[in-house]
Amino acid sequence: MMAMESKRVEVLGMGLQATDYAGAVKLLQELAQRGTPGMVAACNTHLVALARHRADFGSVLGKFDLLRPDGMPLIWSMRKKGADLRDRVYGPYFMLEALKSLPRPWKHFFFGGSESCLRELTAAVRQAQPELEIVGTLSPPYRAWTERDEEEFASLIRKSGADFIWVALGGDRQERWIDKNLKRHSKGIFLAVGDAFELLAGRRAFAPRWMQKAGLTWLYRLWQEPRRLFPRYFKYNSLFLYYTVLDRVLGVTPKPSDGPLPGKTRIAFLGCRGVPARYSGFETLVEELGSRLAERGHAVTVYNRAHLYPDRPREVRGMKVAYLPSLRTKSTETITHTLLAVIHASVRKFDVVYLCGVGNSVLAGILKLAGSRVIVNVDGDDFRRQKWHPFARAWLKWSEAWATKLSDVVIADNQTVVERYRRDYGFEATYLSYGTPEKPKEVGQGALELFGLKAGEYVLYVGRLTPENLVDLLVRAYGKVKGDWPCVVVGPAGYEVEYGIKLQRLAGPRVKLVGPVYGKGYEELSANCGIFVLPGVVEATRLVLLDQMGFGSAIVYHDCPATREVIGQAGLAFGGVDPEKDLAEKLNGLIGNSGERERLRKAARQRAEKIYSWERVTDRYEEILRELSTQRGDRD
Repeated sequence: MMAMESKRVEVLGMGLQATDYAGAVKLLQELAQRGTPGMVAACNTHLVALARHRADFGSVLGKFDLLRPDGMPLIWSMRKKGADLRDRVYGPYFMLEALKSLPRPWKHFFFGGSESCLRELTAAVRQAQPELEIVGTLSPPYRAWTERDEEEFASLIRKSGADFIWVALGGDRQERWIDKNLKRHSKGIFLAVGDAFELLAGRRAFAPRWMQKAGLTWLYRLWQEPRRLFPRYFKYNSLFLYYTVLDRVLGVTPKPSDGPLPGKTRIAFLGCRGVPARYSGFETLVEELGSRLAERGHAVTVYNRAHLYPDRPREVRGMKVAYLPSLRTKSTETITHTLLAVIHASVRKFDVVYLCGVGNSVLAGILKLAGSRVIVNVDGDDFRRQKWHPFARAWLKWSEAWATKLSDVVIADNQTVVERYRRDYGFEATYLSYGTPEKPKEVGQGALELFGLKAGEYVLYVGRLTPENLVDLLVRAYGKVKGDWPCVVVGPAGYEVEYGIKLQRLAGPRVKLVGPVYGKGYEELSANCGIFVLPGVVEATRLVLLDQMGFGSAIVYHDCPATREVIGQAGLAFGGVDPEKDLAEKLNGLIGNSGERERLRKAARQRAEKIYSWERVTDRYEEILRELSTQRGDRD
């Protein structure tokens, strides 16, 4: 195609003409004067984002001779790159300006729209330009077009002798049609004009000029046709923003999404920190479940928080990994990262999206609009956790109701949570606990040497240092424990800096605050501890508890229904009126009783092997995926 003389500016990799209305009409006339077929389109955020995301459409749009910037976000992007532009070249106004400026001997043909729309359009533009020569109109049939249809369309256009063929088919269909059929013609400039026919015919109102100037035409149209336009606007405006952020902030260019595996599910995990797991909880669930689903042939993608994984492996245990940013504050990190992940996942249209955490459930509606099935793991009574301020706790409680309305499946890791959802919402959540890893066959003692510990002669806590985990209760109680066993506290403080400082002040000489320990170090500390303590009271299944059962630890836990359900008789409970005193007494008794410690270790390991298995958990999830697949097929 002929290279245009005026400046082109790239937006998301697509070269747009830096021109105003008069310049665009001049370029159009120059194209027509060359006497060969040509293609012109108006580019908005929809088309530019789609061209970036879909290589096939990017190839189509890249063939066009003239791409006009039809959207204020594009103008703003072009200004940042030095283009002196004040306004977009809006499709309907451009069409009207061109028709006024190109009367006889130029000939015009209108293709698209209904017959009544074409009649009204013809009358309206002839009133604006009496000398206009319209040599034909064609309202194509409302069905799939055959090759014979396409040739008949081409024959009518050729016989008319039209110089300009105005095409209004909507979306990206018109650009694809022009590219496909240009070879049937020896002359004529084909112009994709979208909804220009409807607007110029007076069948629909223009947005107020102030809204056009502010880049809010889309909002006006959304108000007119919300049901039809919301999915499209959300998808492509979000996609445009997503790629813009990646280009300007991260410098990352994601590849087009892969297609589904035959007979298998494309599933994405959102809402956790990422894999490899470094923080227990949801991250362990995602890694253990996701890797097993990948082994069974499913296409698994995990969305990682970019700042936590500077090495950024693209694949972990058979799972593909995508990296996105987040606002790094306690209250915004999870929701901002999940929102970006939801936007990205909506574009890729996964079969199933797995949302970790009830606070993210409000975003499930976006995924449903994109056509995905949604599973939400609500993570127990999250709204009761002390780490959240009142507004956050209210949000989490409110989100529970949304989870029951917007998701296809709600997963509860504990029967107490299932019963509460049944009681509070009249909703039947699915009980599905986590699994526990097999105890490593070989466990070293490098971590013990690092921290100056003896195998079997220390008390261990592992978890985040947050108020709801009641680590301070353990530290205070340990001041009343006799003997020389150290108490090893493993875990990050994260955003709870003040709480971490409080623990340091409380800790006596036998309490070792060693910070986070992952991988082999975590395994070594767990497999060699004399006693493991779970001081927190949270109505949810704690994955660290399952881990310790799998390791065969002697477990002392703060009594509550959820933890009691998991551990049964395989642990020693404390609590009562004075839980601090009771914990100290339980630890004193157990430290001096090696036989009881051995009994608890054996009971924990046996219960873990009998009840909690990742393979059994994965089997149940595959059943859920099959059920969702059947529902999807019925719906489609």
